[in-house]
Amino acid sequence: MVDQQDAIKALPKLARRRIPDPLDSRPSHRALPAWGVSLLFHVIAITAIGWLWAGRPSGTGGAPDRQVGIAVVYETASGDTEYFLSDSGGDQSTSQAAADSVAAAAASADSGALESLLSDILPGESTVGGELESASGGLGLGDGGTQLSGGRDIPKARTTVFGIEGEGTRFLYVFDRSDSMNGYGGAPLAAAKRELINSLNSLGPQHQFQIVFYNETPLPFGGMGPRGPQLFKGDESSKQAAMAFVRDVSAIGGTRHLSAIQMGLAMGPDCLFFLTDADQPAPGQRDTEDLVVRASRSGTTIHAIQFGAGPQQGSSWIRDLATRTGGQYRYVDVTQLP
Repeated sequence: MVDQQDAIKALPKLARRRIPDPLDSRPSHRALPAWGVSLLFHVIAITAIGWLWAGRPSGTGGAPDRQVGIAVVYETASGDTEYFLSDSGGDQSTSQAAADSVAAAAASADSGALESLLSDILPGESTVGGELESASGGLGLGDGGTQLSGGRDIPKARTTVFGIEGEGTRFLYVFDRSDSMNGYGGAPLAAAKRELINSLNSLGPQHQFQIVFYNETPLPFGGMGPRGPQLFKGDESSKQAAMAFVRDVSAIGGTRHLSAIQMGLAMGPDCLFFLTDADQPAPGQRDTEDLVVRASRSGTTIHAIQFGAGPQQGSSWIRDLATRTGGQYRYVDVTQLP
């Protein structure tokens, strides 16, 4: 036992080694945290992108003090091309100078260029009777906003119906053909046809016309096309066909005035002759106002002829319609017709 203890004591003693302390987990004042690195990276990236974007402008934008110039190219009717250049310098005086140059160019344009410009602005053609021909009459808008033709070089015609004279280049005849027109041996209808044919004969080939006979419904000459009834030119063949149509019309049925007058106004005539022997049924006040507005919009004058038996009794909406559209009114005693 003693020998073992002596042997243990004789062994060399091991040196005590110091165990190092665990790593300090506290943040260092010198180390940059991960979120800071990310923030710094994004700031640098955004700054670089912004610099590149600002350095390469596109589109029509630019610096507010950037100078620009004005160049105007004007081509005359003869084919010559003129250029007007102006450096703006950023002030209004040079802009005004450029505008003055343009005005001078327009003023020096020849008459042919001016006429070409006006021909593009003013309507000069219309579809009449299914053919393209020179338009006539004044300028304006027809019912529904339809643009009317405006050939001012066409001479106006003067035509009469029962002593009322109408003037223009486009004529509409809206005539009653209800059964009451057969009274007194058919004298009212025969007299209306006779006056209408005489009026058509006074129109020239450059004028336009349409005839609408009506009872409960309108019956236009030539029928209803895809866009409604059309105006016909006043050449001899069209007038002969229209006269045959007039002669074949018979009187039958009741009377509805409103739709027939509206149909006539929708074609934008200069002059509309309205003939009826029926004061009733009268359109309501609102409908009458609408007719006046339509006539004013298309520049139409409504001349009214009213048939009746014996002396006229008081006033009527027919007289009022003619007066308010600048037209004439005449009462005809059918008992005095030949």
